[in-house]
Amino acid sequence: MPGFPTIARFLPVLFMLIFVSFWSAALQPAHGSTSDIDFRSAVERETFALINGYRKSRELPSLAWDDKIAKAARAHSRDMATGEVDFGHDGFRERVSGLKSVMAGFRGAGENVFMSSDLNEVAHQAVEVWLHSPHHLENIRGDFNYSGMGVWQDKDGTIYFTQIFMKFAPRVEQAQAAEAPGVGTSFGILASPYTRGGE
Repeated sequence: MPGFPTIARFLPVLFMLIFVSFWSAALQPAHGSTSDIDFRSAVERETFALINGYRKSRELPSLAWDDKIAKAARAHSRDMATGEVDFGHDGFRERVSGLKSVMAGFRGAGENVFMSSDLNEVAHQAVEVWLHSPHHLENIRGDFNYSGMGVWQDKDGTIYFTQIFMKFAPRVEQAQAAEAPGVGTSFGILASPYTRGGE
């Protein structure tokens, strides 16, 4: 049996591990809390701005943010995070149909999704992965004029992204375009994009 001097040597390490565990738990926003909502909203806006930054760099018109589209995107991310639907595009047609019923002049739609458990620069991760995937890039560069972004975290902290792209003509007056910062790197998981033409 180890003596007290041996145990005493490991006590500082043990206390440090306990402290780091409590500290990192304290840094994670509680689900449903104001800080959780603020975090998700900030990630949505940053990701959307990065997409518009990319479009601008390719001399493509900026996408206008629309709250109705964002609400539909957010609901899909929440459903993936809670396990209501599998990671992917389940319900895409229904999301588009619902938006068509409240926004006139529908011409087409697309959707990109992404998930990652690495929250470091997660908006940059999502955009970088999409930009390196030909089909997701096709949606990002597509002939769309409106978009909404929705993110949600599961109970383990994994974050789910949904971006819905839509084309309406004429432009819907109440939508507002967002400003954009620059783009970064990394990895995560993504599903094949879904694109649908006008009807």
